Amino acid sequence: MAERRLAHILHGDIPTLFEAPLTEGGSSDVTLLGVPYEGILVGDRHTLYPPGSRPPESFYARFGADEAPDAIRRASVIYSLEHEGGIAAELDFTCLSDNLQIVDAGNHTLDSAQAVARQTGQAGGVTVALGGDHLVPLPLIRGLQQGQPRRLGLVVFDSHLDLHPSPPQWAGSQWRTLIDEGHIRPVDISIIGPRGVRQSPHEIEYARQNGVRVMTLREADERGIPSVCKELGDRLKEVEAVYISLDIDVVDPSFCPAQKYPDAAGLTPREILTIMRKAVSEVPIAGFDLCCFSPRYDEGQRGALLAARFALEAVYACQHRS
Repeated sequence: MAERRLAHILHGDIPTLFEAPLTEGGSSDVTLLGVPYEGILVGDRHTLYPPGSRPPESFYARFGADEAPDAIRRASVIYSLEHEGGIAAELDFTCLSDNLQIVDAGNHTLDSAQAVARQTGQAGGVTVALGGDHLVPLPLIRGLQQGQPRRLGLVVFDSHLDLHPSPPQWAGSQWRTLIDEGHIRPVDISIIGPRGVRQSPHEIEYARQNGVRVMTLREADERGIPSVCKELGDRLKEVEAVYISLDIDVVDPSFCPAQKYPDAAGLTPREILTIMRKAVSEVPIAGFDLCCFSPRYDEGQRGALLAARFALEAVYACQHRS
């Protein structure tokens, strides 16, 4: 008779991510966590709404990213580590659990997420986080840099630049805040995938004047993914580790319609995975987050499944460090 086990449950009927063991600490090789935070919302092109409010819902004003971590955890059981410890076909059938201590630290506020990241950084580990809106990387990178200061390369997949100078604590000014605090340098930031017209002239000018590399979707299409990967690899040779932040709106919504700010004709999941793999082949991964996924717009949970697969790829990246 097979040995029985107590299910790894976060709360209620929500499993831990990949059914990893639940812990309160952040000292493992890979610390999984959710940050179900949704702050300032965009009501229209002139109006921001404070955290906790709900503007009239439209294609311009969507919300629900705070519901994402639990939805992604439910879908992640397809990638359960209970499948013989998590044997990764893409890594020459390596068993993840044989080489990495992988734990789920549960859901956190911005402040407690920063504390977990700081503890993880001190232990030389990696955070793999589920947002939440795109403010989530702010406390995570702060914490990781407090735990282990280093020159950090930032690879961002996003339809937008998020280089606004204000307001603070907004998922549109997080990169400027981290730059101003000295945690990252503009020249170490690569933003891949901007498209559409929801862009601001002052963000574009800031990127150009300060050396932020912005590669639009059209440029990526014209150059091809191998060329994108080569340039990214060359840029990452200047840093000590890489942090990857993935705003789900960079993905073509035919693969994931559950986006806060959907925009047609985006990157494919395979293209993103290819670029991620190149990034972590050059330098160790420090952390990963996936943000702006809104389960209320999901169809058949396929967006949640895709989000879980991106998080799994970040766990794969940790294998290169072991």
